[in-house]
Amino acid sequence: MQTAAPDTDPALGPDPEAFMRPERLATLPPTRLSASRSLINRMSRERWRIEVVRFDIDDRARGDALYRVHAPGRTFDFMVFSFEPKLEGRTGRIIGTDWDMMGALVEGEAGEAEMRATRAEFPKLYAGRATPGTLVWCRSNRSLRLFDHVIERLASGRQPDVDELWRVGYLMRNTGLDGNGTFGTRSYLALEDDHPLRGPYQAQMLSAYLMREFSFDLAEHLARLANPGAVRLDADLKRLLGLGNGSALGLVFFANNHPALLDRWLTLRFAAVTEARARPAVPGDAEWNRAAELLERAIAFYDEDPFRYRSFTPAATVADGLRLIAKAMAGAEPPRTFGELVDAAAEVGPDAVEVGNAILLELRPEATDAWLRYQPVDETLTRRPAQRVGELRELLDREYAWTRRLDLADPAQRRFRWYKSRDAEEPRRGPVEEVPEGFEWALDLPGDVQRLARALRDEPADRMVGEFLAAHPAERATVQRVQGLAGRRYHSPHMNMLAGDFTPAHIVRLMNAAFHGLDKTVDGLGRNVLGLLFHGAPVATDLAAGHAADWIYPRRPEER
Repeated sequence: MQTAAPDTDPALGPDPEAFMRPERLATLPPTRLSASRSLINRMSRERWRIEVVRFDIDDRARGDALYRVHAPGRTFDFMVFSFEPKLEGRTGRIIGTDWDMMGALVEGEAGEAEMRATRAEFPKLYAGRATPGTLVWCRSNRSLRLFDHVIERLASGRQPDVDELWRVGYLMRNTGLDGNGTFGTRSYLALEDDHPLRGPYQAQMLSAYLMREFSFDLAEHLARLANPGAVRLDADLKRLLGLGNGSALGLVFFANNHPALLDRWLTLRFAAVTEARARPAVPGDAEWNRAAELLERAIAFYDEDPFRYRSFTPAATVADGLRLIAKAMAGAEPPRTFGELVDAAAEVGPDAVEVGNAILLELRPEATDAWLRYQPVDETLTRRPAQRVGELRELLDREYAWTRRLDLADPAQRRFRWYKSRDAEEPRRGPVEEVPEGFEWALDLPGDVQRLARALRDEPADRMVGEFLAAHPAERATVQRVQGLAGRRYHSPHMNMLAGDFTPAHIVRLMNAAFHGLDKTVDGLGRNVLGLLFHGAPVATDLAAGHAADWIYPRRPEER
């Protein structure tokens, strides 16, 4: 059964006309509600235990490992197949044919037959099929130079160079987290209401966390094989390191294809933020002091960020905005509410304000986490054939006015074509003249809505929509989307995917940072986004002890 969202006042969120622009959506940072952060917080609160059942890997990194996750009332096994790194067939994209590791997260305990079947099927990728009860197939590659540096240092009895760790940020980089029916994995919709991984993307995030744990274990294992006297990687350095992640155009399609989920997530986020912003700001009380502590850490986090951002606001600018909040806290007359306090950063831009809002969600974690129970949503969109044409026209005028402002006769609004690669059906984008025969794969929402509006223009207002669709069957999909999403405010970014000035990285960052919880999301070529999952997150022993409540905004550690 789906969990119904609580009634929310439209005033809890900003005006979609301004907020749903891609460049504005890209300013949303990770929060407690993001998939990776919410999973870690739950694992710590419930003291999930991760056990290494076997680790049969040789000095060339070839072999198998098995991790067992003990959650309340459930057990999950994570099968790892490790390989000697090689450059041939190696790529961070899904079309790769060789990876440094492959992993499979399954429900229950995996037996030898299941491991053999997975080992045989996984390399086939699209031609392969997961065993029953498989939740995720995943794969990753090492950061070769940093990984080798860590092994060499540990084998020599020393800790790795902190500057190198801080600059790269990960030992392994995720190159695929596939679940929700892909390759025969168990569908997200099939998970029981009390399933520990029932939230959106929770199974994928658990797999990513286990890949991170494996990267630490593998580095230490190879160092010990090189020298039995090797030291272990310092626990603080492990916490610093995340799992690298690269995403591209596919996440634009995810946002398009899951409008109800996007609307639910953004609506709940705005409700939680509004609740937190309304809290009285009382100098010296526990919430005030906690906000001051997190603000100081966030300023240092953005000041120390070593990366360069092209399509996004530089980290130093975000830090400057956060300093304005700190200045307001130190003022003689502090603001009355936390929302007024955070808005002190508004003159710098929305990025710092949104980081301030994220900090506010940490002040009362139980209240924030209560919103997570509403994240699962029924994504079915249903047509309403009995609706009158006049009502449908009013709906288009009211909720899709932004599409009318686009001159789709302008060639600049039809600059690109989106298509699939032959290799692995990857989404790609190219100038129309370069792929003249390519099938247009984009969601042309502005074009679809404008075409529907033209078709409705001369229809009698009292005609039923079902009658209209019988005469215009090509409009069924557009009508279903428009009617099925009626009344929701945050379901579709206000974008024209085909336009020359559309920057896909804005939507990719929305999904990566705000939805998945990645830090340091760096853009490349306007369409790729790199970042770090679990940057600063606790290690497995911390989770088992319940010592993981405060891990965001990690500081650059001192040399060991």
